[in-house]
Amino acid sequence: MISLKDLLNLPRFSDLTLLNTTSDRLDYPIKSVEITETPDIEHYITEDCFLLSTAMVYKNQQTELIPLIDSLIRAKAVGLGIKVGRFLGTLDAAVIHYAEEVGFPLILIPDQYSLGSLLHQILDIVWGTRHEELSFALDIQKRFSDLLIQDASNKVIIEQFSQMVKTPVILLNPYWRILTHSIHFNDSNNRADYYAYQIYDHVKHTDKQSGSFLIQDVNRKDIHISLIPIKVHENFPHYLIILNPEHIPYPISNFAIEQASMVLSYILFKNERVADSKYAQEADFYKELIDYSAQNHHKEPDRLMNAKFGYIQSNYYQVVHVYESSLLKLSKLTPYGEELLLMASRWLRHNIKQYFADGLVFYFEQAKEIMLMIQAKPDNLNESLTKIRSDIAKYLPLNIVFSVGNAYPNLGQISQSHSQAHLVYEERKAQQEVTPIMAYENKGVFHLFNNLEYNDVRFFCQTALKDLAYPEEASLIELRKTLHVYLNSQCEIARTAGTLFVHRNTVKYRIQRIEEVLGITVNTPENSLNLRLALELSEEEQK
Repeated sequence: MISLKDLLNLPRFSDLTLLNTTSDRLDYPIKSVEITETPDIEHYITEDCFLLSTAMVYKNQQTELIPLIDSLIRAKAVGLGIKVGRFLGTLDAAVIHYAEEVGFPLILIPDQYSLGSLLHQILDIVWGTRHEELSFALDIQKRFSDLLIQDASNKVIIEQFSQMVKTPVILLNPYWRILTHSIHFNDSNNRADYYAYQIYDHVKHTDKQSGSFLIQDVNRKDIHISLIPIKVHENFPHYLIILNPEHIPYPISNFAIEQASMVLSYILFKNERVADSKYAQEADFYKELIDYSAQNHHKEPDRLMNAKFGYIQSNYYQVVHVYESSLLKLSKLTPYGEELLLMASRWLRHNIKQYFADGLVFYFEQAKEIMLMIQAKPDNLNESLTKIRSDIAKYLPLNIVFSVGNAYPNLGQISQSHSQAHLVYEERKAQQEVTPIMAYENKGVFHLFNNLEYNDVRFFCQTALKDLAYPEEASLIELRKTLHVYLNSQCEIARTAGTLFVHRNTVKYRIQRIEEVLGITVNTPENSLNLRLALELSEEEQK
């Protein structure tokens, strides 16, 4: 869009004289042009209007132009052009001085000009510029629409965008890691990660997660950057980084950035949904493995061993439950809490190989839980988990805690490690225990029972499970088995039904019967913990 300064620099308007030495309004875009001879014009003009006048009503009292200037400032006009000759021979010095003082552009128009003709000439330029800008905007929109249709990658989109704005561009994920960048950074002496780290450091210390600010380039010179959040998630955006945004002509910058942000948001969202589908398959496979292991104790599930999902032959299998400490006190997760766990699971998935070479990460969407499976004995488990905890906190507002099951030499025993890890988590949640690492083997729960007399343990089991503690009737045995599977399935009806090969309504009926027998609600954190303990202890007693 053309400004008053641009207009005055055009050769065809060289005889228009700016009477001010300086004014910020000279850079304001001209959106309309009006002619008036009335003093109350401020009520009838739009913002960014350039006003033309002969000032004939002021010929006998030019100082009355000063209130007019004030009214035009209130109306956010860009300037006032006054034609001299017919009504005003010259312009009063006091008026010029006041315009200078308040920084309002005052333009002297020679007598040979027809104001009507001048208005049309200026409007032709303004509308021509706007037509050009609109055409450019439509072109940008089409180019990005084509990229969407072509299902272009992030890299292609970023490269196209960089070419449009003619400046370097970087795309970061929510963890401030580079997803892709423009060709400008292919030179090893001009690394994208150099800028990404500085931006991350700036945001970390200022908490400013959008807008423009200064950093240093590879030559230690100040450089402007723009940080633009790309909304894929409600609370954890991706980031578009533009170097030297001041070199992008207005309004090209606005059009291009808007379109790029929209397209990137869609593409990133779509890519995550595709990835989520794959991760859901992996989680379902893990559930199947756990269910098989629970029903076939110590039997190696050869048919389930699937390298496609990352499983390996080993003599070491261990499950770790991962959670965010601040969420332990919540009976129901907020949307923010759910998103926090999702982001934690994705970070772990992307980075797990740094800590456990054969580690697998599973996120259970329905239960909102993260499970980590370790398939090789680590040098120091606690040290690795502590490192994960420390590293993730650098990039996300997370204070994660680990509930660790025992390690087993056989994949057929993995359900035991899974149940133990979940048992520790339930105890942690019931007590709101935020100790960073709690292990089943040393957390003390079963050790406490080991120190009790046989009759005391039996009393605890009978108190918790009642008729389901040591059942002999077939119907009670069936209810006990359903309770065990239900608790191992994170109290999910559908999953329990699938494991037991019965209808969902059958599971619902059995859970209702179980709760009638026990006299409690099964799925509360405290009750489920006690029931898990009682089931484990009573089962151990019968072996």
